[in-house]
Amino acid sequence: MAKSLFNPNSLTASFLRLNEQTPAPSGGVASRTLLQTGGGKSLVFSFDAGQELSEHTNPNHAILCGLTGTVEVTAGADVHQLGPGDMLHLPPKLPHRVKAAEAASFQLQLLAPDPAL
Repeated sequence: MAKSLFNPNSLTASFLRLNEQTPAPSGGVASRTLLQTGGGKSLVFSFDAGQELSEHTNPNHAILCGLTGTVEVTAGADVHQLGPGDMLHLPPKLPHRVKAAEAASFQLQLLAPDPAL
């Protein structure tokens, strides 16, 4: 299990600045786990301009929240421009890819689907 920046067992509040956690790497993509629990995971991703994550799927709900720059998210047949303050929900198993036209970052929440549904 990746080490979380936040301690999931802490009884006190924790504070950090997301934009300072994962600077855009030169020519690459970086991610950092903020918190991981049994029901989900929170990460921050940073992309250098022109970098991308190839098409993939995820068994969880994914909620992306733009922090800096702009990324293009292709989800199924739809294309979304995700900028600062924008949010996008991807349902489980939807094929998607992410490409950064410029240096960019976003927070990603992965939430386990409800087994009762």
